[in-house]
Amino acid sequence: MKGELLPLQKGIIYGPVRSRRLGNSLGVNISPAEIKFCSLNCSYCQYSWTGLPSSDGERFRELLPAAAEIAARVKEALTAASAKRIRIDNITFSGNGEPTLHPDFPEIVVMVSKLRDSLAPGAKTACLSNSTTIADERILGALEKIDEPFMKLDAGSEGMFEMMNRPSGKIALEKIIEGLVKLGGRATIQSMFTRGAVDNSGDDALPPYIAALKRIRPKGVQIYTLDRIPADGRLLPVTKRRLEEIRKIIETEAKLPAVVYI
Repeated sequence: MKGELLPLQKGIIYGPVRSRRLGNSLGVNISPAEIKFCSLNCSYCQYSWTGLPSSDGERFRELLPAAAEIAARVKEALTAASAKRIRIDNITFSGNGEPTLHPDFPEIVVMVSKLRDSLAPGAKTACLSNSTTIADERILGALEKIDEPFMKLDAGSEGMFEMMNRPSGKIALEKIIEGLVKLGGRATIQSMFTRGAVDNSGDDALPPYIAALKRIRPKGVQIYTLDRIPADGRLLPVTKRRLEEIRKIIETEAKLPAVVYI
């Protein structure tokens, strides 16, 4: 593992950065600058613990960049990339926390998609989401407009979800799974596996996780383990051999395509 946490993004636009999963990705951070705003406080997070834990985006609107400012910065970045003949594969909503917490997320998706159509028609839109807001029909509708929604699912039981992801407030895993079922084949599920203080990679933890995948029926599953020092230093990475075993279980039992990233 790399021996440092990732620094938080200091502005709206970052990159483009080369990503194993997203190609040349232009990052769009619609969370606050220099503080992590998230509905989860995941023990493995590479940005460390959540500085502003909440599932209420409206409450913290004043800390969030305005939709018009986000659109302006995206337009500038796409125009500059085009002028320099830099190819953008994905325009990715990510950054300092959970992007779908922004109260104007649906409107922002529409604005950015229109800018993509006019300035970078070869690019896709993507979103890295922790899935906690998907029960909201407005958010579900916005995610359905995104080309590549990457949705988090690390556990199949409420107990493991609580230990692994440490939700803020009353967030139920069952509601998340129900929302992911509605998104279904549009979604790619991303799952982190760890050992140590929290172990979701063992034989006892996998059956409910596999059962959840069977219900969701996503487009595919991406599995990985720790690459950097996590928020909880007691966590350990899962071996590549075990990740490959989990991949085979997903493909055999859930009958879904799965890829290991390590």
